[in-house]
Amino acid sequence: MVRIGILGSGFMATVHALRYAEIDGVDVVAVASPSGPSGFVDEYADGATAYTEAVDMYDDEPLDAIDVCTPTHTHRDLIVPAAERGLDVLCEKPVERTMADAGAVIDAAAEAGVTFMPGHTLRFFPEYAKARERVREGDIGSPGNVRTLRQSPFAERNAWFLDDEKSGGVLLDLAIHDFDFLRWTLGPVEHVFARRQQWDDHEYALATLRFESGAVGHVDARWPNRPELPFVTEFELAGDEGLLEFDSEEVSPIDVLSTTDTEEPQRDPIDEPLEKDPYRLELEAFVDCVRSGTEPPITGSDGVNALRIALAAIESAETGRRVAPEEVRT
Repeated sequence: MVRIGILGSGFMATVHALRYAEIDGVDVVAVASPSGPSGFVDEYADGATAYTEAVDMYDDEPLDAIDVCTPTHTHRDLIVPAAERGLDVLCEKPVERTMADAGAVIDAAAEAGVTFMPGHTLRFFPEYAKARERVREGDIGSPGNVRTLRQSPFAERNAWFLDDEKSGGVLLDLAIHDFDFLRWTLGPVEHVFARRQQWDDHEYALATLRFESGAVGHVDARWPNRPELPFVTEFELAGDEGLLEFDSEEVSPIDVLSTTDTEEPQRDPIDEPLEKDPYRLELEAFVDCVRSGTEPPITGSDGVNALRIALAAIESAETGRRVAPEEVRT
């Protein structure tokens, strides 16, 4: 049995607790949150012990791993003592708010020899994974121009999201999904040029990435304070031999082609969701690493590289100049 302790009691902690309940041989035995997670435990982790202090949970419970679903700027203080106690770690993206704190997290995990996996869940979404596979196989030739859109509307958001010193705003908290996807798909980023606008709790940003391969990417990230708007994701990946497109508002139900006795292929539309959603696939991958001790599919280095791109975009938006990720030190 893999014994998990969850840190946090918000939206992502809820998502993860529900998925762990579906995985054989996994037990969420404790939850820690400064606000007191007793209500969360009763609803989403029945039988777990509630803590207000993470270190108390580490010392009192025979844990195998922790799952960090807390605000970005809190990660270092929670992960370092866990690593020192030999606990494996899944950490929701971003790794931390600054390069210094992210470095401390990575160093602590390496020194302790524990598994550390950043939660860049987008890699487990089938449309993104398939697009990456097709690009890497050369289906669109040499990629030249790519575009992504990520719009996440809200009516009310926790105060820390609106504090740039804690969350990094839309370029760090939201656009980092696409920064990681594009780096995973197209390779290292040479430099970033970004613009962003904030007003009345809205925030919009556009970052242009120049990849070492010569490809150019445009990342559009939006936090509109308009709950009536939909959550939207899009991408276009254009090469000299083809184009891949995805729009979350235009996707049709999955079709399966099967051969029957009539010799004619029959099209069977499937309306049901995937058997395993991306969050469950992510958590299963982490649990497999905890059990086997193998390197996770998303490494600490991957998380730090995505963080560098996001911080370069923030610096570019603040200074009005293009910034290379390697320039980012803090």
